[in-house]
Amino acid sequence: MLLASYKSTRPGLQGLFNRIIRLRLRGQYSHSEVVFESGDGVGHLMPDGSALPGQDGSLWCASSVAAEALPEFSQRRAGKTGGVRFKRVVLDPNRWDVVKVNLDPMATAQWFRAHEGEMYDWQLILGFMSWLIPQKDQRWTCSEACAAALGIPETEAWRLDPCDILATTTAWATR
Repeated sequence: MLLASYKSTRPGLQGLFNRIIRLRLRGQYSHSEVVFESGDGVGHLMPDGSALPGQDGSLWCASSVAAEALPEFSQRRAGKTGGVRFKRVVLDPNRWDVVKVNLDPMATAQWFRAHEGEMYDWQLILGFMSWLIPQKDQRWTCSEACAAALGIPETEAWRLDPCDILATTTAWATR
């Protein structure tokens, strides 16, 4: 299992948000994904029943997204915008930094299956700007979903952002 951190800039409005997130966080990453590999033993939990790479080299990833439509195979809210989802992604090293994570891929994939379709946590994002805006339960940012799925308690997962999830996840795995 891998953890991928997005360091590139998408075109258009999403690219503007990539830049704003990196500027606000004072870091190089704007998005996080958990990546499942064929040797993880979780193929039966993937939307197509396999964790093998796609013909284009894409791998199954899981995260939460703000402005992307949830895939038609999503268990909840298919076609709606924003939330926890699985997606095949080509992890171009010019756009992604990818590291091995030595945690439980089965528990991670099961977490994402159980939470698939839950909404994106816009209130947490707005809370970065003002402490008056509370975080909402059962809503997830990308790094919050990845951290919770990797076993970091939800009471701590919301504190993580795309720039610090790698260090925190590595430290958590050695506890």
